[in-house]
This record gives sequence, structure tokens and C-alpha cells, in this order.
Amino acid sequence: FLTTGLIAIGMGYYGTSMATTLRRDIQTHYGRLTSEIGKYAEDGANIMIDNGWMEHPPKSADRDKLARNKD
Repeated sequence: FLTTGLIAIGMGYYGTSMATTLRRDIQTHYGRLTSEIGKYAEDGANIMIDNGWMEHPPKSADRDKLARNKD
């Protein structure tokens, strides 16, 4: 859990760096690194879900089903 939290913080730092840097070449590197780290974080979240350490992430409500169940 701690590792996944640190990964999320790191992704936030890359986002801040992308927003504040003026060099476009560095921005593309930050974008690439963010997507690679996102895949790594997803693997960590799946491991936590499989071991029962974390529940499934919340999903959006099925709007069609809600619309059909008008009372």
C-alpha cells in the first residue's frame, strides 16, 4: 500500500513538472514517464485487490439501469 501511495505522489510530481517546465522536449519525457508509471501503479493495485488488501475501485453508476427504476 505504501509503495502504491508513493507511486501516486511521484505521478503528481511529474504532472507538476510538466505544467511548470517551458521546454517541450522535457514535457514529452514527463508524459512518457507518467504513462509508464501508470501501468506500474495499475499492476500494484491489481496485486492488492487479488490479495484482499484493497477493495475494487468504485465504478460509476449504470445510468440506464437507474433511469429504468423510476418509482
